[in-house]
Amino acid sequence: MQRPSLRSGALLGVAGIILALGGAPLLAQGADHLDAPALGHTSSGMTVDLVSTHGDRDINDVYVFNNAAHTDTVFAMTTNPAVNVPSVDPTAAFGTNVRYILNVDRNGDAIQDLAYVFRFGPASNSGAQSYTVTRYTGANARSLAIGTLIGWGSTSGSGVGSARGGAKVFAGVRADPFFFDLLGFLGTVLGVGTTQLGHGGDFFAELNTNAMVLEVPNDSLGASNIGVWGVTTYWANGRWNAADQMGRPAINTVFNNKYVAGSNVGAEKDLFNATPPSKMRTADGGVFRSNIVNTLESINGLLVDGCSDYDPTTAGAIADFLLPDVLTYKVGSTADGTTFNGRAPADDVIDAELAVTTNGCVTTDNVGPHTYLSLFPYLNVPH
Repeated sequence: MQRPSLRSGALLGVAGIILALGGAPLLAQGADHLDAPALGHTSSGMTVDLVSTHGDRDINDVYVFNNAAHTDTVFAMTTNPAVNVPSVDPTAAFGTNVRYILNVDRNGDAIQDLAYVFRFGPASNSGAQSYTVTRYTGANARSLAIGTLIGWGSTSGSGVGSARGGAKVFAGVRADPFFFDLLGFLGTVLGVGTTQLGHGGDFFAELNTNAMVLEVPNDSLGASNIGVWGVTTYWANGRWNAADQMGRPAINTVFNNKYVAGSNVGAEKDLFNATPPSKMRTADGGVFRSNIVNTLESINGLLVDGCSDYDPTTAGAIADFLLPDVLTYKVGSTADGTTFNGRAPADDVIDAELAVTTNGCVTTDNVGPHTYLSLFPYLNVPH
């Protein structure tokens, strides 16, 4: 969701990854980072047994925003969390058998009419990978059968490649744009450590991630209002398989949680990542909508003593708004995740989602945005 979205690992369902920082293992999860078992992690209660075995297909965040002149729309997707932590992924490589897809819906039916696909070649001795960006339209946006090459480059150097039709392309390692007091959240909600929410600082301040950024002229999108979501698929056993999916921050991470899903939580998270947005409200008997409603009706019993949860009617209305899991954006406008209009890197989705999810009882984690670039590729250089 956006601002008032439930993004990161923030509320409930903190799965996480083991990071060896300063020699001390820490439970870590953010945004959509490692949101489902099929991405290569397992967790049981307070114990996490995780190696990011499929980090190359794990989406962290998706962004849609305007350039300074409001003439272009920028799409960004980050994957492979914490690539500068050797115990997580020392290679930081993009998957050579992975399709990184940015889907665009032009008419509000949550079915892609336009798709941009990043593909990567094998890493050289220096670790650099060549990449291409292909544009698919109409039925081809769904089948990915016939497309047009619009960009190409290498992750070496600046990572900025060449492109056609007024586009700009980038792929490579960047500073993770996400910001959140993870340690404070863990202390407040799960009793891990003594730090409380709002006092733990920005856990993601020094972490890097893989990133893909695409900027295209507004008139090339073919619509005034669009819906956007990221998808990764991987080639195995002679076919393309669903891996991860994300639109609004942390819908899967937060609402498909163990408190409402019980022992089915892992299967439901995997199913969410494989379910097209257009079917999310009704899939598996409406399980995703039910999970959102049940979370909103009970979250303050876990998070905030003495605060009222949402009533069933309001919880249902919020669930209907959050599904399908697609970022909506008015082309050419100033993106602002707080108003559900796209999402820029500096948008404080955590503060908004805390407020919305807790019915206004918690409003901030006291962590602000990182530093970003004013020009393409917008995400800051790696640490």
